[in-house]
Amino acid sequence: MKNNRTRRIVALALFVATSCCFLSCSKPRPDGLPPLVSCKITVTQDSQPLADATVSLYSDDVPWAVGGTTDASGVAVIYTHGQYAGAPEGNYVVTVTKQVVEQAEVALSPSVMTQGGKAYDLVEEQYGSRDKSPLTLEVSGKTTEKFDVGAAVRNEVKAM
Repeated sequence: MKNNRTRRIVALALFVATSCCFLSCSKPRPDGLPPLVSCKITVTQDSQPLADATVSLYSDDVPWAVGGTTDASGVAVIYTHGQYAGAPEGNYVVTVTKQVVEQAEVALSPSVMTQGGKAYDLVEEQYGSRDKSPLTLEVSGKTTEKFDVGAAVRNEVKAM
């Protein structure tokens, strides 16, 4: 009898926890957010997948942030407003950026260390600029596209 009661309590607790998670995770869509369609972009560099690159989509007709980050196979699943899968239909300029920061420790004295470093762009500058990027995309229905961003580079980011 006690074992059966324990199972019911555990089952009820799991149901309540699952329900709370579902209700707290399902956020209402913001006002004015248009319908979204599935969009995946594959990015390669020198014909090899480019992992950990930021892909952004820009359109004068879409006031929402649209983009994603590539995985190990170079695929970015596109989200709108950072959390809604897909993109509004329309025409976009696509930018691709990837930076790496190399840390360096500098000893100011035997007991005081400071960290500094340099940042490098790993994708040609044109691909990271909304005004210069040659990459364009029409999102219409379920969209998949592949872009190659040319040869690998290592350009030091200059301080502004």
